[in-house]
Amino acid sequence: MDPELKKDAALRLKVAAGHLESIRRMVDQDIYCVNIMKQVSAVQASLEQVQRILLRNHLLTCVADAMREGMGTPIVDELIGAMKYMPFTAGEAIGPDHALSPLIEHPLCHCHSDETPETVQKIMKEGESDGHSSD
Repeated sequence: MDPELKKDAALRLKVAAGHLESIRRMVDQDIYCVNIMKQVSAVQASLEQVQRILLRNHLLTCVADAMREGMGTPIVDELIGAMKYMPFTAGEAIGPDHALSPLIEHPLCHCHSDETPETVQKIMKEGESDGHSSD
């Protein structure tokens, strides 16, 4: 794998893993569902970006090599088959340097009326002290 693409993919996966742990804590603490759904979408977008990185690497290495060796049709068929596992969206993944706080909104229901963006951010940050840093 191309070293720069590998580094980028590894970093994004590390961030997604930390973010996913934060979401698990949000579920455990009964955070407002819409806020959790937004965080899940952010992780999904990050994973889609990893898919794009892997696809780029595959095209630049394996596919290019197969084409040069006259194996274009089998490698293209394999890639077309793999595309069903790539749920790309039109959106861009949230990078590791973006603040997630704009995704947190006040709940609209009464059962989460004590919840504030600050409490949600605190829950998400708790994992950073447990070795689950998001950076």
